Amino acid sequence: MKRSRPDHYTDKAKKAGYPARSVYKLEEIQKKFQILSRGDRVLDIGAAPGSWSMYASRLAGPEGRVVGVDLKEYMVPQGCKNIEILTGDAFSPEMAEKLAERGPYEVIMSDAAPATTGNRMIDTARSAGLAEECIATAEGLLREKGNLIIKLFQGGEEQEILQQLRGAFKSAKPFKPKSSRKDSFEVFMVATGFRGRPGDGAARDEPREGNYG
Repeated sequence: MKRSRPDHYTDKAKKAGYPARSVYKLEEIQKKFQILSRGDRVLDIGAAPGSWSMYASRLAGPEGRVVGVDLKEYMVPQGCKNIEILTGDAFSPEMAEKLAERGPYEVIMSDAAPATTGNRMIDTARSAGLAEECIATAEGLLREKGNLIIKLFQGGEEQEILQQLRGAFKSAKPFKPKSSRKDSFEVFMVATGFRGRPGDGAARDEPREGNYG
């Protein structure tokens, strides 16, 4: 009951026009790591109800684009014209093809969490699996020097995932936003400076093709 009550961040998000308080987690990450820049093309995995996409779209500006994908249908305000919403499994072959057509991306981010059971061991394992899928997606769709944000439940494989990220990125650090609920055991892995795929540097420097008309 206590967890379901609106708090300071819930009220703040509502007044600012965001559908969820989670936007302030991304805001804290942005202030500390400067992940998002004007003109970026951003992929938001597990984007519903849209707060992270909305925040990213405002920082990317009209020159940038945000692609949000989620299993659930959702909507963002009509003023967010640089957001495209896709409904489906981000990791399915069909959706992967659609995401690739709209990429590559300067930033891939995910506040997604698996369906929880209440069993800490099972939940952390599912969270790690989801994080691994996000990393695999990033390795295929990120531009060289791109950035990645993924959520992970603590108490499982965070050290292994952190080491994996450090092998693919210039820097990777865990970060727990102050706006995360006190009873939450989530942490965000923030990886910057994607090293790119071997032999792919030239292709990644080519001008991006427009996919949005």
